Amino acid sequence: MNTAQAQHATPIPAADVLPAMRFLVLAARLLCEYNMRAELLRRKLLRAASHLGLDILVFVSYRGVTLFSPGGQQFHAQAPELRINVAVSSVVNRVIDEVCEGRIGLAEATAELESIERRAVRHNRWLLACIFGVAAAALARLLQADWGAVAVSGVSSGLGLLARQELAKRHVVLFAMPFTAALIGSILGGLVIRAGWTATPGFCLMVPALMLVPGPHLINGLYDMLENHMQTGIARLGLATGILVAAALGVFLGGWLTLGMTTVSAVPSPDANITLLVDVLLAGVAACGFGAFYNEPWRVLWTSILCGMVGHGIRYVAMHNGVSQEIATLFACLAIGAMANVAVDRMRLPFAAVAFAGAVPMMPGVFIYQGIAGAMQIAREGAHADAAQLAATFACFFKACFVVGAMGLGLLIGARLAGLVRRPRD
Repeated sequence: MNTAQAQHATPIPAADVLPAMRFLVLAARLLCEYNMRAELLRRKLLRAASHLGLDILVFVSYRGVTLFSPGGQQFHAQAPELRINVAVSSVVNRVIDEVCEGRIGLAEATAELESIERRAVRHNRWLLACIFGVAAAALARLLQADWGAVAVSGVSSGLGLLARQELAKRHVVLFAMPFTAALIGSILGGLVIRAGWTATPGFCLMVPALMLVPGPHLINGLYDMLENHMQTGIARLGLATGILVAAALGVFLGGWLTLGMTTVSAVPSPDANITLLVDVLLAGVAACGFGAFYNEPWRVLWTSILCGMVGHGIRYVAMHNGVSQEIATLFACLAIGAMANVAVDRMRLPFAAVAFAGAVPMMPGVFIYQGIAGAMQIAREGAHADAAQLAATFACFFKACFVVGAMGLGLLIGARLAGLVRRPRD
């Protein structure tokens, strides 16, 4: 609906205000719970309300949306937590668009939204665990780990996913899930290291933790702050930080139980010869694992795979032609952001899930791990810590921050550029 149509929308009869507000509150709760960024959520609700003849105000907060009706009433939608489920998100977006385009009625749309969470198909948990494990193995090989580290990374990540699903059924504290998965990964990795089955021990601890990075929360948090929704942006980034800290604590505890306070190196294997073709294929497998984890339907999973393959291919070519890792990552994520934005428009998919699934193979895991290992060493030595060790640790953290910043900036700018080129759906 264009601006002129919205201005001349027929006011809704008083008797129909409550059914319309019920639909809007239900849509608001689903959009908020399934992790839509604040500004897009607000615009979608205003568009639907305009079509229904309602002049409402929308206030978006963390895990909540408040609607102010024409009669001065307040309607609040509360999300129990922020989830990521592409199958649900895409249907909610489709229903809202069909209402705005006049293709379905209000009663039918409300009934569909009320039942979508029960009807949404989830991937088989055992198949998902296998796919996620293979994705972790592909990521480990992409980082040039040897076959021992590749195998244990895949097994531990798959088991960690099953553990997270069991804990989610029992409604445990949110941060217990990444902590448990990281603990499983670090214990299994530590046992493999002690047995001497790998020459790249650092990757046994690093990769299972990388599979826990809360990318959609990070991307939506940055997007909210870019669009001046500071309250929700800071809250999302705080949630992401809490998940990362919980995963780091799980790695520390598992490493301490199996290896004591000994740090292990994360030097790539010299036998891991990664060509452009291998790089692209492994990136596609890693992206597939994350897309499946976000419950992308099989018919649209190719979008994340394509984003990962194209993005990582661009990064590989750029770095092999002398471009720094930060700038190469920026170029790659510009392409991923643009491609993901097209998928969002044409298939009604959530941008953050598609974009991060494609960008996840570029996470600077080696620098993050080396920075954490260096920090542990400095903590043990205290005032006697070597100045060179201190400088190397800060260098790793700064490098990781710059690469992650390039990822976020590239995804957002790429999405914005694609939005300027194409004609917006609204």
